[in-house]
Amino acid sequence: MSDFIHALISVTVLLKVVSSEPFFDIKDPAFIKECVTEHNIHRINVNPPASNMRYMTWDAGLAVTARAWARFCDFKHNIYLKDVRRMHPTFTSVGENIWVGAPYTLFTVKSAVKLWVDEVQHYNYYKTQCAKGEVCGHYTQVVWADTYKVGCAAQACPNGVASFSTWPGIIFVCNYATAGNYRGVAPYRQGSSCSECGQDTCDNKLCRNSTRDALHSYWWTPDWDPVLSSCGSFCLSVVIIRLISVPLIFACVYFLNCHYKLFAYE
Repeated sequence: MSDFIHALISVTVLLKVVSSEPFFDIKDPAFIKECVTEHNIHRINVNPPASNMRYMTWDAGLAVTARAWARFCDFKHNIYLKDVRRMHPTFTSVGENIWVGAPYTLFTVKSAVKLWVDEVQHYNYYKTQCAKGEVCGHYTQVVWADTYKVGCAAQACPNGVASFSTWPGIIFVCNYATAGNYRGVAPYRQGSSCSECGQDTCDNKLCRNSTRDALHSYWWTPDWDPVLSSCGSFCLSVVIIRLISVPLIFACVYFLNCHYKLFAYE
């Protein structure tokens, strides 16, 4: 049992390698709810109204990817976005939005998502383009109708965020599936809310589907997660082997004892 405890401690240490500063747990129900709610609020309130806007739900795999990239504390898009096999175990395309700020107290999920959505002032829906010299791709990704999964992570960067500031700050990353932002394509179809939901149900102007909206868990992490390189392949192998082998040993001993009565008790 002590080996199993030591293995768990090793994993905990690995997760703390990159930063000892506070960070937001991607499994925290309150954090998850806020990320999903803030995205759906803006999807509900698009103008002109959308006829085919899907309800967005959380995806644990996307959150793991977002956390891994946030750990680099670098204000640039994930360099693996085009290599989807290294972004998610099942989705064939993944989108991304990034927010950075300093000091830590500047960050809230609500303010970060709002900053992305405020780009709507530079976007012409009917021409499907941004005003010259402006950015609006963060907005269109948030309200991309076919995107239905989101996973986010917020990482504290005590040494600053590269390409942004050397002051201690926060980087907030959200990944999306399926990805949006196709050139020359509107983020959604204009029309009466839910009028093009098909077999989906309409819930507060959004199209919902129990199969599509189901939550999934994954035994997966990107091979480029900096935590893995901090550990090194050998120590990572040791941790994994110990986590797997100790429960198996207990199971085998129990099985043998039940069938062959290896131990006697008084």
